Amino acid sequence: MASFFDNLFSTIEIFLNVLEFMAIIISVVTFFFIMINKFSKALKKILGPCGMGFFARMKALFICRKSQVKKRAFIEYAMLETGGRPVISTEWQSILNSFKAFYSDSDQNRLSYTIPNCTPLIETDFSVATERYFKFFSQKKVRHAFGIQGEQLSFVISLHIEEAYATPTCLLTGLLSQYEESWEEFIKRYVSTAYITENDNIQNKNVLSNELYFTFAWLLWGPSYELEYKKYWAGLCQLSYGDESNSIPAIADTESDVADKLRARFLDNADRRYGALISADVTLYDKKPFYSALRTNINPDNAYFYDKIEHGDLSFGTKINDFSSCLNYKAKKYYSTAYVWILFELEADEFSFKPEKSVAFFEHANLANNSTYEFLIDTLIDKSLKHFESIYSDPENAERKYRFVCAMNDKIATECTKKYQEVFNSKTPFGKMLKDNIYMEPKHSPADVFAAYDEFFTPSNSLKYVEVSYKNQSTVSDLGQFYTDIYMEAFPDDDERESFDNFLLYLRQGIDAKEYKYHIILAKDENDRVVGGCIFNYYKKSNAGVIEFLAVKNDLQSSGIGTMIYKHVTSILSQDAYQANKKPLDYICCEIDSPEHSRAGIKKYLYFWNKNNFWHLDFDYVQPALSANQMPVTGLWFNISPQRLSCNSVPSQLIADVLYDYIKYAMGIDDPEKCHEYIKMKEKIMAKNTIDLKKIV
Repeated sequence: MASFFDNLFSTIEIFLNVLEFMAIIISVVTFFFIMINKFSKALKKILGPCGMGFFARMKALFICRKSQVKKRAFIEYAMLETGGRPVISTEWQSILNSFKAFYSDSDQNRLSYTIPNCTPLIETDFSVATERYFKFFSQKKVRHAFGIQGEQLSFVISLHIEEAYATPTCLLTGLLSQYEESWEEFIKRYVSTAYITENDNIQNKNVLSNELYFTFAWLLWGPSYELEYKKYWAGLCQLSYGDESNSIPAIADTESDVADKLRARFLDNADRRYGALISADVTLYDKKPFYSALRTNINPDNAYFYDKIEHGDLSFGTKINDFSSCLNYKAKKYYSTAYVWILFELEADEFSFKPEKSVAFFEHANLANNSTYEFLIDTLIDKSLKHFESIYSDPENAERKYRFVCAMNDKIATECTKKYQEVFNSKTPFGKMLKDNIYMEPKHSPADVFAAYDEFFTPSNSLKYVEVSYKNQSTVSDLGQFYTDIYMEAFPDDDERESFDNFLLYLRQGIDAKEYKYHIILAKDENDRVVGGCIFNYYKKSNAGVIEFLAVKNDLQSSGIGTMIYKHVTSILSQDAYQANKKPLDYICCEIDSPEHSRAGIKKYLYFWNKNNFWHLDFDYVQPALSANQMPVTGLWFNISPQRLSCNSVPSQLIADVLYDYIKYAMGIDDPEKCHEYIKMKEKIMAKNTIDLKKIV
């Protein structure tokens, strides 16, 4: 009997040892499965910050084990359910259970998640979670593991927004948002700007403090601007709920009939209401590739606004795949608010727009009700007239002059111009005063105006710009710092590099030039250190600018400095165009390395020029030899950015003219018609009527 129990216990012990060994093997396999499994990593990276723990991950791994699409769908569903916020473990069990019901009840080829309005998408937590999602799934190995095809990465779940008030507008960032909700910083900025304005002691050259207050109050929450959508539109609109500050930017699909249908809806509503209440089916996309793909369709006049939302707070782009108009009683009484506004500036000799010298008039309007909208437009214009009547009632202000800048949309601008013209023609003392002192012809494009506000109110913008002058030794010294620290590093090839003495020669020759302007602008930080710069020219005949070189110190690249310098350069070129031809700038060209011949290991410079709406001109560009000791340079591209036109090609004669002036004035070749490289380029260019524009990337 004792031996029986001994054998039994031995057998049980062996069995338990086997079980223990199997448990260890299973644990090891499970551990490595969890560690190596891409889905497990995705859950941990993306949903871990939302509170998803180990056991919830195990259950998700089991539920989604058979489908890569289902795995991504679960992550997206969980992000939508949690809003990107941390939740407790019991809520995760509820999310797992509800996902099973959602997935089984859905058409698995067209998964759709319903939200009542756009507000869940505006939340910061959701945007941060979405950023984690796209960052993880954009990795090459992850894309391969999940079978993700194509350049653009998007959610596999589409969203159905039940109520979305659509308007063809772009919401501009409010000052309070730019100052990160800091009222103290915002008020400090207003007080300091008002102090400088009031103590400048230049009569009639600065806005009054109450005018400055109007402008700051208008910019506080962020106004919207209506894009040109009637003729040429790439689908950008706002989907809002209750107020324009509760909105997301969205792009109506232009590859189907969705954008045309939405445009038709806006036009149909024009006489009755401002926007349109719709139910929209949308997809969320990885932001940068999404907006990059749109650049071929964008009206250059609107490019600033697409760039604005691409670099905005939301981490995703939104495409409207389809929509249905709401035509019920609720839709007829729907309510959405926004500013209606008009903007003036204090007239000055300089061309560039000065935010601190602008005067905004605005009303908070009900955009859903057309009669209220019309009433507030009239009120808005009357308010501006009352203000100017008050201004000119004081004899000291008799020499003050203002200019109309722009309005929320063309309708308001037209109504404003019409009403002012009636006052001009009234033959009253006020009408005569107004006619002599108010100019209704704008000098700036809306994009330039809002870019100027961005630059002026950027809290971290500590750059100051210095224009190098041959007669100013201090700026020449700064140029020396730029030349040795930045320029020479960017041009290690002797054949491509201009000498320092040549730069000084071009500056001296350009002092009294009538047909062109030669500029060297340097950007300096708060420590007076040169951190970047640009060498560029304006040519009167072609009304075009050419950027020879724009660069930022290596250790400061990708920090936004290059973009700020470029904006400053465009404002100077715009001023040159206005002074020389009394009209806006038509084109900006630039010379860059071609991708095949670039010395840089990465091609981020191409994305910079692409972002700023530059296109490769389809001809073989060769830089002539810069001196007798240098050789011509191949492997370069000559690019162009149309400033006010949408086009697939540009006139050949224009390019020939630009190249002639560029070679003559920026390279010091007296007669380009005797230059071998120019002769060959001109022959090829003039063989066709136009030169095609090709995408840079």
